[in-house]
Amino acid sequence: MCNIKQSIGVNGEFSSWFEVLSGIPQGSILGPLLFLIYINDLPELCALQDVGSKIYLYADDAKIYKVINQITDQLDLQTVMNTVKTWSHEWLLRLNIDKCKAVSYCLKTPLDAQYHIIDGNTSYNLEKLNSINDLGVTHDSNLTLKDHMAQKINKAYSTLGIIKRNVIYVDESSFILLYKPGIERVQACTR
Repeated sequence: MCNIKQSIGVNGEFSSWFEVLSGIPQGSILGPLLFLIYINDLPELCALQDVGSKIYLYADDAKIYKVINQITDQLDLQTVMNTVKTWSHEWLLRLNIDKCKAVSYCLKTPLDAQYHIIDGNTSYNLEKLNSINDLGVTHDSNLTLKDHMAQKINKAYSTLGIIKRNVIYVDESSFILLYKPGIERVQACTR
């Protein structure tokens, strides 16, 4: 990008123009496509490590995973993470290290591993989680979805409470019309 300037407008008032040094124009129709083209080589780069790791991309969210059977598998996964960090630095895409987490999915006790990301002269250990919310679904380390179902049930009870507090005189069929859309979402999640 060169010679691109932008101004911010709120309620008819505009800031002065300033130069855009990097990035993709926000809010544009082409923005998501340009971003995908910009990061298109990342999956192939991870595959070049040839260690059996995979990377899944969704918009600006990336997940790296690998089946871990032994300590060398952990080292291979760390190598791929280091490659992604190097790639992000070269392409001027800062990783949000606070959002980088580690989760192990297994039925038995996982091998104890501590993954890290090196940023400049500092090494950041990734926080290990027992459950994580991914695209609106909460997964626990045993893939039981108990936490996800509990959240949806609590949301349904919350909706029920709002209806009960705010709708005093309502017949049964009207109450069902108010409540049913929320409970159907919960039932769909628990199937």
